[in-house]
Amino acid sequence: MLTVNRRWDNLVVPLGSSMNMRQGGVIMKGCQDREVCFRRMLSPACCGFTLAIVLSVSGAKSQPWEIDIVDATGAVGMHTSIVLDSLGYSHISYYEGTDNDLKYAWRDSLGWHTDTVDTTGNVGQSTSLALNDSGYPHISYYDFTNSDLKYAHRDTTGWHIITVDEDGQVGDYSSLALDDSGYPHISYYDFTHSSLKYAYRNATGWHTETADAETNTGRHTSLALDGSSYPHISYRNHLNGALKYAYRDASTWYTQTVDTMVIAFHSTSLSLNELDYPHISYFDGVNGDLKYAYEDMAGWTIEIADSLGEVGKYSSLALDAMGYPHIGYYDVYPNYDLKYAHRDSYGWHIETVDEDGDVGAYVSLALDHWSLPHISYYDAYPNGDLKYAYIPGPPVIAMEACIDEGEVQLTWETVSQAFAYWVYGASNLPWFEPGMSPGYEYQLMVLPPTTTSWSCGSGVGDPDTNWTYLVIAVDSSEQILGISNRTGELDRETLIP
Repeated sequence: MLTVNRRWDNLVVPLGSSMNMRQGGVIMKGCQDREVCFRRMLSPACCGFTLAIVLSVSGAKSQPWEIDIVDATGAVGMHTSIVLDSLGYSHISYYEGTDNDLKYAWRDSLGWHTDTVDTTGNVGQSTSLALNDSGYPHISYYDFTNSDLKYAHRDTTGWHIITVDEDGQVGDYSSLALDDSGYPHISYYDFTHSSLKYAYRNATGWHTETADAETNTGRHTSLALDGSSYPHISYRNHLNGALKYAYRDASTWYTQTVDTMVIAFHSTSLSLNELDYPHISYFDGVNGDLKYAYEDMAGWTIEIADSLGEVGKYSSLALDAMGYPHIGYYDVYPNYDLKYAHRDSYGWHIETVDEDGDVGAYVSLALDHWSLPHISYYDAYPNGDLKYAYIPGPPVIAMEACIDEGEVQLTWETVSQAFAYWVYGASNLPWFEPGMSPGYEYQLMVLPPTTTSWSCGSGVGDPDTNWTYLVIAVDSSEQILGISNRTGELDRETLIP
């Protein structure tokens, strides 16, 4: 469905139909291949028509996938973890099985680059990657030789590696997240005590604690931090196969059993929505299904996302701007393929991404700012390579932004065959509703194809917030030809009288 939220009323239009909105000669049309939530605002005097948009490009999944071989040096590509940087480029941590090393790959405008991070012993399994605000990588991983939890991060001086926990046999099934201050938080398995552990760093150093001491629990962890930087972890009890969930507040840990007798092995994957409710993908080993569980005010809901064959191992979950789940996973039998499932208001949609050999283990998935999927995974046979699949977004338009004498000024390159340019401004505005994502609400101006600049002075936005601008080029059918970079973050406080 296409849901249009105006200031005081709602209008629902069936997906596949079109909608026109006209003011001052400007026409916007809802595309049939997308689910879009529009919110119309009062129009600033200098900028004309105003529109806010929450965008999930679910229909774009019909676009063809592109697949790269990232690293083919030896048996590489197990235990992958993928993250996208602020420019949409992919970064991947992974295990190189020939020399038993931790490796890291990243992509930029020149292509793919690889780096060997740690070569001391057999290291690099169970990797988990995060990028800090400066785009530098942080990786948690398992030191198989010493049975320890290790952590590596890079800065301007190079890589720095430490052992976080060496108390017994610890560190497998690690999952990493960074808090707002850039400090690392890691969930992992304590084999010696057969329990779930959690490590974090703050201004005083590293700290470790047991999150769930129940016997035979804590494998296949997945960690996310909520808005207060408290940890939430999905994992399993490997004695009875139950899927479990733990979270912490200022005082203690709480644990729940989400699904019982499912033998939820070969990874769980956790994401939190904007209200900090957990969403988990996992494999039901009893029935051979990919399952998806989420919690809301009514409690836990469990769905079968894919049941065709034995599917769902190595699942990796991300939520888009509308809160819908996207999952990459392994079709282990009978096809040995990489698969991808996503859900919208119509239900689950499933497709095979790569079927060239035995591919699709050690999956990690991330979404870009258009909710398009990017997946890292292992080509086990015949090549033994690290592979990367993605649905490309529109071409990037070069744009510059500045403030000059109290006005925002944008300039951008000409796009061939452009019929119009749509100008958006994103900010943390005070009129959010539940489910609407900060950073996905945009102010709009439509300009003719002969125009490659735009300026707007006072009267726009909240004086206490920053604005980031975006330009979209469209053809006469309103198909997107290109999207600008997002480098124009400007302080609106200087524009308000």
